[in-house]
Amino acid sequence: MSTSNPRHPQPRPLQCGNCGTEHRLTIHAIMALGAVGGDLVTVCYTCNDCNMFQEHLAYAADVAAALHQVRWMAKVIVFGDDYIHCGFPMEEAEFEIERLCYRSSTSGSGLSAVCLPTRVLRCRCGFQLEVPE
Repeated sequence: MSTSNPRHPQPRPLQCGNCGTEHRLTIHAIMALGAVGGDLVTVCYTCNDCNMFQEHLAYAADVAAALHQVRWMAKVIVFGDDYIHCGFPMEEAEFEIERLCYRSSTSGSGLSAVCLPTRVLRCRCGFQLEVPE
């Protein structure tokens, strides 16, 4: 008798569901499920052969093994709450409000604006990224 619940997603190996490759994947994000998830993580990646994006549960050990073998990494990878660039977590530089302006057909000829609170993250190499709060 199986104890797994078929209604809940099950962990899968890192492998393209379309073409089956395991070695030509670009990993974008790894997110832990917390204490209730045990050694499960959510992993997001794209197949470099067929450009299919995938996100699913996986065992942390399988993801670690794939990271050891993978040759392609997104320029910025999200690892839990950290953004990683050049192999190191990016550090918060400052808080900024970004103001975006746009033209709306309902506002006449003037510009409308939207303010978004953002965080500026910087890498040791100088690369900078602005993420929403």
